[in-house]
Amino acid sequence: MPTPTASSVTVGTVAVTLVDGLGVRSKPSDDSYMYQPLLPLGTQLYVLDGPVSVSGSLWYEVAALASRAHPRGWVASAGRDGEPWLGAGDFACPPLPGDLRSLAALPSGVGLACFPRVPITVTARLVNCNCDMDGSWYTPGWFFLGSGSPTLLVEPGVTRPPDDTREWFHLNLDPTGQHPDVLPIGRYLGDTSWSKPGLVEATGIFDHPAAASCTVTEMGGGPVSTQDCRLEFAVTRLITVGP
Repeated sequence: MPTPTASSVTVGTVAVTLVDGLGVRSKPSDDSYMYQPLLPLGTQLYVLDGPVSVSGSLWYEVAALASRAHPRGWVASAGRDGEPWLGAGDFACPPLPGDLRSLAALPSGVGLACFPRVPITVTARLVNCNCDMDGSWYTPGWFFLGSGSPTLLVEPGVTRPPDDTREWFHLNLDPTGQHPDVLPIGRYLGDTSWSKPGLVEATGIFDHPAAASCTVTEMGGGPVSTQDCRLEFAVTRLITVGP
């Protein structure tokens, strides 16, 4: 088995794909699940973790910077023949989001890459999901990334919860932050009205300090350290602003 060579890619920087059709996998291994779609040539990525040497390849965990359609996971930095697949890159950060629409539209890696621990404030409607999502268990548990029924932040003018789960923006509420003891959660009544106002001003950050100890527990397994929580918008201050 050939020995992997050093890569120009480093954790905490931007990388770019040097080949077309690079696969993103669930684990740093050729035997793990491959996500779709494949990454085109020139795709910009934020490097979360690595390198991990497996079966003659150096693997890096990456998050998308240019498109929400691109998957997050592990990519090999080169082929078995030594052809580089991943190299150092750059990325022009967008303006700081000023509303929920622009905040929720950020690709998965942009908040962490561009605004780590920078306070962002948006006005939103706070509503119940009224759903039961299946997934893994995360610690700290206030990062909603897995199982249960989340509280959602939606745009102020929305008159019903989103039908498409990809449009949901989960409320990750820091229990040590500033917020009401009873949250003003609106409930959709089915006739474009709400049982409560639910309008709030939410201030939060990406790469919350608590995310450094984030773990995920899969069914039948034990807790494993993960970068997932660092990518989440963690709300540290929540106040009611009106109907």
